[in-house]
Amino acid sequence: MLHKTLLFAALAALPVLPAAAGQINFVYPPEGTTLPAVTRTFVFGNVAPSTAVFTINGATVPVHSNGGFIAYLPVSAGEFAFAGRLSDGTTAQRLLKVRQDEPPRSSTGPLRLELTSYASDTELSRGEAVKVTAVGTPGREAVCSLEGIFRDLPMSEAPAGSGRYFAQFTLRESDIGKSGRTTARFKAGLFGRGASAKAKGLVRVQSALTLLETSTDTVILRNAPEGGYMMFLPKGVRLYSNGRANGQRRVSLSNDELGWVDDSKVQQLKPGGFVGGIGSIGSETGAIRLTKTDFGSSAAITLYDRVPFTAELKPWGLRVTLYYANLHTNWVIYDSADTLVKNVSFRQVAFNKVEIDFETGPGAIWGYDVTYPNGGSAMQVDLRSRPKAPLAWPKPLSGLTVVLDPGHSVYYKCRDNKRVPMKDIPYSAMPEGCSLDGAVGPLATFEVNVNLDIARKLKEKLEALGAAVKMTRAADENVELVDRPKVARDLGGDLFLSLHNNAIGDGEDPFGKPRGFSVYHYHRHSLPLAAAIHRSFLRDIPLPDEGMRYGDYLVARMTWMPAALIEHAYMILPRQEELLNTPAFQERLAAATAEGVLDFFGVPGKPAPARGARRSADRGTNLEAR
Repeated sequence: MLHKTLLFAALAALPVLPAAAGQINFVYPPEGTTLPAVTRTFVFGNVAPSTAVFTINGATVPVHSNGGFIAYLPVSAGEFAFAGRLSDGTTAQRLLKVRQDEPPRSSTGPLRLELTSYASDTELSRGEAVKVTAVGTPGREAVCSLEGIFRDLPMSEAPAGSGRYFAQFTLRESDIGKSGRTTARFKAGLFGRGASAKAKGLVRVQSALTLLETSTDTVILRNAPEGGYMMFLPKGVRLYSNGRANGQRRVSLSNDELGWVDDSKVQQLKPGGFVGGIGSIGSETGAIRLTKTDFGSSAAITLYDRVPFTAELKPWGLRVTLYYANLHTNWVIYDSADTLVKNVSFRQVAFNKVEIDFETGPGAIWGYDVTYPNGGSAMQVDLRSRPKAPLAWPKPLSGLTVVLDPGHSVYYKCRDNKRVPMKDIPYSAMPEGCSLDGAVGPLATFEVNVNLDIARKLKEKLEALGAAVKMTRAADENVELVDRPKVARDLGGDLFLSLHNNAIGDGEDPFGKPRGFSVYHYHRHSLPLAAAIHRSFLRDIPLPDEGMRYGDYLVARMTWMPAALIEHAYMILPRQEELLNTPAFQERLAAATAEGVLDFFGVPGKPAPARGARRSADRGTNLEAR
């Protein structure tokens, strides 16, 4: 008994050691991030030990076996914190800001009025409406004016009591050439108080169309100020503008077609010197001369100015549409050695609008490019024919060049277009005003690195099949997004594959639908490539199928070769991040993509072993089966 008493006393005298502390690492959103005005958003990171019970703001959060987690939780406007807690008492928090919707205007207190229109210079034409909008104290009588054009035009409050006021005035012939600033005010009674506001921007009523010229390459014309893409124009193309608003010029392409271009991408020219345009005969088209080339066929179209254009693949060939153009083509000179272009047809489809069709036959065009070479006004249309490959084992892709584009870069994208190397600053200390180029996962796995790992494995597989494989980046070099299509052409690519892994936007529900792989194309000649890769993923990648998709991505808009963009999996989902970090799964993704390329080219199944074997009738479900 005495021994037991002494033992208990000795044990009691030993110091009490604290339990091993857990860890909570919030990865996304970064500390101090300002989120949009959302009521819920996702947060992810990792904890240790992975077996501990983990809560954020009191809600239990499932933890993956490797410690990664993602949760979709309520947030509130203003300063906000995600407070994490493990069952061992470990705590951590992530501080954020959440934007809030504009609060309702109060009808009490000092009167206030603020114009919400014409913050920048605007150009309008006769027959258009000047639209004046303002916000302020509800329930008042508001009027607006435009210097020299109208005065004290009544404004309507809609809906009633909202404090949002609106009026519009249609410009007249007599207003042409006038300019001024809009003002708004509350009318005051005999002893009442008023409030007023004046717009920063000047409103000018145009007397004529303004002649512009694109000042850089790859200038985008949209079908609306915030609309979709219409055209991609090189430097030096002439455009006529009949309006200007919010930093964009409205371009009049024909009597019934309009486009919008960023004001910073064009320069204004003096009138004259351009024979094309609305209300004139247009820039005439001349002879069209075809020449056989190593890649297929090249057509030279005589023009006297660089006019805007679109190019569209059709089932039978390529259609090029010219604006500000008048058809005056009397000659088409064919090259007897050219076997790609069967016929050239053309027509004046509307005033100042010409269509030229290059008829090649179904599926004959591998790619195309439309340029104004050597600084001139003559247009060159290059048409690619299908590249030649043996399609026979053991090197079925011999003679083909595949360009792989491991998406994103190892640089933070910061204000003023600055790039900061990630190796210099950890992600947890990313400078204010910077953002990650690509996605990140709960274990702080960076998409840019995984993309490169998959690309290297795919390169090995395609080279084993005989293809020459080039990379837009082979390591940590910075290749700007806009340069990657040009790099692919300069590298002599016959195919272009851009490799990515996915994320979602702030406020989206990561559990709202099954998430997995998807494959994108843009042009008609890229659709079969994307479809073949997608079919291969369906066979061999054990993730949800998000479909084969059309996607308006810059790297998918390749015209010189079939191009596809692959989203293999979701970086932000713990299980999929874990798979993406596994060399075996990276190999599987690479094998599925290579299998898709073989299917796209119609490569027959790989012969069975020579001894007593017959040719495989089943193409198999993975590359090894070929």
